[in-house]
Amino acid sequence: MDLILMLLPLVLILVLLVFKVHMLVAGLAGGLLAVVVSWILVATGRLEVGLTPVEINNLIVNGALRTMLSNYLAPVVYAAAALMIARSGSIKALIEGLRRLLRGNLAYLAAAIVLVQGFATYMAGLGAGNTMVIAPLMAIAVGFLPEVVAGMAIATAVGFTTSPASTETALAATAAGMEVGNFANMMLPFTIVMYLLAAGLAFWGVSKKGNLLRQGEQVVNEYANASTQDLWFKIIPALTFLVIVVLGSTFNSFLPFPVLVPIINVILVAILVVIFGKGKPNDVGQNLIDGSQFILTTLFGVGIFLGFINLIGFLGTFAELASLAGSAPSWIVVVVACLFAFIIAIPSGAFAAGVLTLILPTLTLLGTLSPLAFGLIGISVGLGTQISPVQINVAALANGFKISTFDVIKGNMKYVVAAAGLIAVVALVVGLL
Repeated sequence: MDLILMLLPLVLILVLLVFKVHMLVAGLAGGLLAVVVSWILVATGRLEVGLTPVEINNLIVNGALRTMLSNYLAPVVYAAAALMIARSGSIKALIEGLRRLLRGNLAYLAAAIVLVQGFATYMAGLGAGNTMVIAPLMAIAVGFLPEVVAGMAIATAVGFTTSPASTETALAATAAGMEVGNFANMMLPFTIVMYLLAAGLAFWGVSKKGNLLRQGEQVVNEYANASTQDLWFKIIPALTFLVIVVLGSTFNSFLPFPVLVPIINVILVAILVVIFGKGKPNDVGQNLIDGSQFILTTLFGVGIFLGFINLIGFLGTFAELASLAGSAPSWIVVVVACLFAFIIAIPSGAFAAGVLTLILPTLTLLGTLSPLAFGLIGISVGLGTQISPVQINVAALANGFKISTFDVIKGNMKYVVAAAGLIAVVALVVGLL
């Protein structure tokens, strides 16, 4: 009976999320119910004290919100730098450079643009902002093809759930008991493989169906007439930042002390934007500040939501669930967690980090899952968001290709589900090891 009472607030949150209630509204409803349940458990002798206003404030402000805003500053710094680079035109120049390098071969160009989308997302830890820039450029090259759109979606999902600059990676790394950079390095081989599969999907789609670009809907790339020298100068900031983010920790291992740390990386790239991107210093500084707004807002919202989850944790709910799940073989837990993460991300896809705050506390208490398992669960959440009608990246794809959100979801469905199935297979193998 006590366990049923403990589960009620969590079930309420899940049900509200399924019905597309805002994350914080659902969290508040579950939190209020948790307060009521805490005092019922006090009356039955299960708890010594219920949730008081002071304890509620402590669990939400100090236990969750402060943690989110203080522990995950590297993602904020990198996300801000990525927008600064994008506004300099470096990403657009990179795509134009690829077009020239590949001599207009559409299949190879589509694959290359998917990789650019993946790399840009990996740099920023966020996908939708890059999609707003890159999707119209993909539309210029090949038009709307489901395989191309799905390739971009899969690369985006994997990018923001394994990037050292993302909230999702930070949450998974914390659950795994690892530093964010080390966790991202561990997941990097999976990121690369999924990127190659996403690029291969786009390549196959264009090779099979050809160019379906609808005339009269082309978007002009302002770098189409730029000289080769100017173009490649413009590309330098984006390429440098990408190399630093992906290989920075490797470079540091060969040095007497770490040099390529987040703030130094950003300062270095900002200087390159001014020199090679011909950006005005004042504009570069403002773009860096503007780039932090989205992720700071996300961290604030997720922090409050995690606080409501902490109220449920106060009841002992997650400890009870962990004790039940702990009796099952660990490989079952990993696969089921991946599938559950994928499914719950569909109705609540606008808040991938929020989904992880629901799932990870329980799994962390098991104490039997490997760090890699948490990474696979994070990727599963990201993939689920790409067939969600409330996911910003899905809306950005729809806008970029001039199609409806439903068309994006319909086109993504079978490919995203297949990708999630592949992750589940890997999770099965990981669970058996």
